[in-house]
Amino acid sequence: MNNRIVLDDWLEVIDREYLADFIGAGGAAVKFAVAEEEGRLALSGALKSRGESSGYLFVRLDAATCRAHMPQDLFFGMARQVDWRFLARRAIQSFLVEEGFEVGGIDAQEPRMIDSIIAANSSGRDYIGRVLRPYLENRIFRNADLSKAFRIAMLHLCRFEIQDTAGMERYPGQALLDWLTGEDNRIGQLRDFQIRTRIDRTTARYFLESACHWIRQTGYSGMILLLDNARVTVGRNPRDGLRYYTKAMTLDHYEVLREFIDDADRLSGLLFVVATDYGFLDESSRSSRGWIIYSALRTRIMDDVRDRNVVNPVSSLVRIS
Repeated sequence: MNNRIVLDDWLEVIDREYLADFIGAGGAAVKFAVAEEEGRLALSGALKSRGESSGYLFVRLDAATCRAHMPQDLFFGMARQVDWRFLARRAIQSFLVEEGFEVGGIDAQEPRMIDSIIAANSSGRDYIGRVLRPYLENRIFRNADLSKAFRIAMLHLCRFEIQDTAGMERYPGQALLDWLTGEDNRIGQLRDFQIRTRIDRTTARYFLESACHWIRQTGYSGMILLLDNARVTVGRNPRDGLRYYTKAMTLDHYEVLREFIDDADRLSGLLFVVATDYGFLDESSRSSRGWIIYSALRTRIMDDVRDRNVVNPVSSLVRIS
C-alpha cells in the first residue's frame, strides 16, 4: 500500500487549499507531516520560501531546544523570532497611509521610519502623533481580538516608535520586549505600563491568539508556525546535550497539540505544521512515545477511512516521501 506523498505535491495542495485563500482570510489549520530528518529539513525550507513569497511570517521551533510541552515556551520561542518594533512600525505606516500621508519608498525596516515620514510630508512629530491617536485607541487599545495585556503592550510599542528616542540610553519599551520573549517575565518591571499579567502555562494561548491577530493587522497574510517535535518520541535519553522528554512530558506535549486542534477556530491566520518522525506513529510496544499513549490526540488526526492506493493530501496527517 502506497501511503506516502511527495513533498512538492503536498506543498502544492497546501498552497492552493490553505495559503492562497483560507489562512490569509483569517482561517487556521493544524497539520501533521511525518518524515525522516532530511525530509523535515526540506519541508521547513520549502514552507519558509513559499510562505514568505506569499506574505506570511514564518517561524520554526524545535522540540530539541524548546520545551515543547510548555505552552508559554512555544509562545516565547515564537516571540523571539518576531521583530515586535518592526510590526509596530508596519501598523503605524498603514494607519498613515489611510490618512493620506506619503510613505512611498519608506521601509518599515528603518529604525527611524517616523523621521523619514515626517521629512517626506513636511509634518511635525506632534501633528503625526495627534493624527495617529484615534487609530491607536480604536484599532489597538479597543481591539477585542487582542487580550488586554497584549493590546496595552502593542499600544506602547507603537507610541515609542512615534517618539524621538534617539538620545535615550535604553529603549523605553525594552521591558515589554523582555516580557514578550520570556527574557524577563517579572510583572514588577511592567508596573509603569499597567500590565499585571504573567505569560505562563494558563495564559500563553491567549497571547498566541492575540499575536496571530496582530501579525495579520500589521499587513502580513498570516503566520506559518512549524514545530519539529521528533525529539519527544525518543524513548531513552541519548545524553547529547539536547532536551529529553520523559513520558509525562511527552503526554503534556500531546495535550498541548490537542488544545491547538480544538482551539483552531480561535487562531486567526495561522498554519501550524507539526513535523514529526515515524516514531510518532509507533504502536508496536508499551515503551512507545508515539501517539498511541494519548488517544485524545490520535483520534483527532488519524484517518478513519483511507484509500489503499491514493493519499488524501488534505488530511490532518500525511506521510512525506
